[in-house]
Amino acid sequence: MFQSIYELFLGQNNDPIYVDEIFAPVGTTTTLVALVLAAIFYAGLGRWKAVFHRTSHWVITLIVMAVFGFFYATYYAKDRTGADDMDSYMTSFGGVNALLAVVLFFLFSLALKNVSIFAKRTPF
Repeated sequence: MFQSIYELFLGQNNDPIYVDEIFAPVGTTTTLVALVLAAIFYAGLGRWKAVFHRTSHWVITLIVMAVFGFFYATYYAKDRTGADDMDSYMTSFGGVNALLAVVLFFLFSLALKNVSIFAKRTPF
């Protein structure tokens, strides 16, 4: 599943390690972190007090998710390939994973916002 998403934006890489060892773990971890972060935002902070419930807070959380998605993907790819420096494919992979992280966080936000007391209308 993740292979088709990443290759849709990146194209195929000549190195089979991306398909064999990188795409699935990075996609799965990104999905789980997006779910946990959305659950913390809505079920944890959104039910506790009316402190962290505005759209600006949601955007900050979204940016945190995007930054995590980029750096985790590039770190994991660099570690698994054993490369000394990042190449353009790794950087693009990080960007696509950041985009995937944002989309997943948005979808989990739509699914979990009714669990919240104070953030039911966040982001809209």
